[in-house]
Amino acid sequence: MKTTSYWKLLLPIALLSVTLATTGCTSTEEAETVTALQNALSELTQNRSLTEQFVRDVKSTTDPSDPSYIQAMESYQDARDVYNRYLDAVESGSHADKDRSLRHTSPRDVENATADFLSDATRALRPSANTRRIAFQRAVIVPDNLQATLAKLPKKAREQLIDQFDDQVRWRSWSQM
Repeated sequence: MKTTSYWKLLLPIALLSVTLATTGCTSTEEAETVTALQNALSELTQNRSLTEQFVRDVKSTTDPSDPSYIQAMESYQDARDVYNRYLDAVESGSHADKDRSLRHTSPRDVENATADFLSDATRALRPSANTRRIAFQRAVIVPDNLQATLAKLPKKAREQLIDQFDDQVRWRSWSQM
């Protein structure tokens, strides 16, 4: 990650720290919330970097007419949809435990969809590679309790934070890379 991008990400968290201090949070609660959000942001940014690198690799080394290219592209689009639906739920504050929607997405769904994409991309990059034994679920980390951590923030601070981070963690479309 570029240094300027890193500072772009840390500035909102620093501002968040000031906001939490003025809303009556104890210093311990403030530190825990800021640390949890920093860790979550780092994990989400790493997820995006990893998957986008696989997309760039597939696009640069595989013929677009190759079935493995098409499979990797389709599984990326599926994983992107699941990942972004998860972020939508986290941002909106809808409670996953109470959400009966068919569109509900859990962290496990995100990990599984991303693992499927990484497996397909690896097969496209090395068609002879047997990827069944690789634990791709471990490659992507979905932050624990992200929704609960965001819910601790005052509404205005939460909305500002989400607006600033959204561009950094949302996955881009296949064609944008």
